[in-house]
Amino acid sequence: MKTLLMAIDNSPVAEKVIALTIEQALAQQAQVRVLCCIDPAYSSCNQPMEIDAGEDPDDFLVAKDEQNTAERVVRHALAPLLRAGIDAKGLIVAGEAAETIVAQAAALHASMIIMGRRPLSPFNRLLKGSVSAAVIERAHCPVLIDVRKD
Repeated sequence: MKTLLMAIDNSPVAEKVIALTIEQALAQQAQVRVLCCIDPAYSSCNQPMEIDAGEDPDDFLVAKDEQNTAERVVRHALAPLLRAGIDAKGLIVAGEAAETIVAQAAALHASMIIMGRRPLSPFNRLLKGSVSAAVIERAHCPVLIDVRKD
């Protein structure tokens, strides 16, 4: 069975990517894996967590929020996929977004990566780079980018 990897985040583009993924999964009779990447600095997933005496617990609220947001994003994406009768599961992986998306696609033997694109200012494009462009350059399977405007 074919596997589609849908990479999403907590941006407004996610709704369009979910709809596009449903369309593609039904057309290709494929299963879907929903991937949300989180910054490794905010992750305690599958890793021992060392706590030093004197650390303020409030310093770790951002990490907890990041993981909770990622879980909410994945669960939100899974619901319409399951309603459409698509075999779907979610993944939350800590790592740099483009690198993690490409690695997960390879590990899952994905036949396609589906993701969105956020418009970046020239400054942010220079400073941060485009995740979708980096995925296109590195992926070993087709990449479908939803570029439709709202």
